[in-house]
Amino acid sequence: MATAMRDSEKMSTLTYQQRADLYKDLFSLGYINSDINEKLALIALIGYTVMKLKEKKPDVTYYQVVQKLGQNSGIPEEVLWAISIIAEDFSYGCKDFPKFGLEDKQIVPKIKEILNKFMPF
Repeated sequence: MATAMRDSEKMSTLTYQQRADLYKDLFSLGYINSDINEKLALIALIGYTVMKLKEKKPDVTYYQVVQKLGQNSGIPEEVLWAISIIAEDFSYGCKDFPKFGLEDKQIVPKIKEILNKFMPF
């Protein structure tokens, strides 16, 4: 608890730029070469996929799903973590997700298509 308090105090002293840099380092989708609509679709479609999988296997995690979908995409592990965390955060408390006109069988291929737009620079 004391460590968490010290960490919280440290966070409160960070400038906007320091917080932005921390976000970019840990939670950015910036290297997925796509527009905002596809990035939002990626988050929503991952959320929908995890929700459906949890109906059958309640202990499935966002990271497990994103890691599986991101296999062979060339996306670094830390970016898969970031995508997982962002999707889980945006999905918190959601019961309904936009599917962007996709049928369930089209969702996983669409997620993979978006993930394959990752550029390592």
